[in-house]
Amino acid sequence: MHTATVELEVAGMHCASCVALLEETLGAEPGVGAVSVDLDTGRASVTFDPEVLTVDDLCGTVAAAGYQAAPLASGATAP
Repeated sequence: MHTATVELEVAGMHCASCVALLEETLGAEPGVGAVSVDLDTGRASVTFDPEVLTVDDLCGTVAAAGYQAAPLASGATAP
């Protein structure tokens, strides 16, 4: 499995429950290996298989959970 990591800016998070919801929702996606969401910075770091998911798919998952997400300018990177 190939992996990439992307940093997403997430808007609309207000509390630890928001963080938990996003970590659970993103982590349930096939192809996601690891998720870390930081409320203080408003960012989510997602390690995923780019052969299964795209960054747009991840942003769509965040949007479906009720938040807005966009990749940071650096985009997805291979380890």
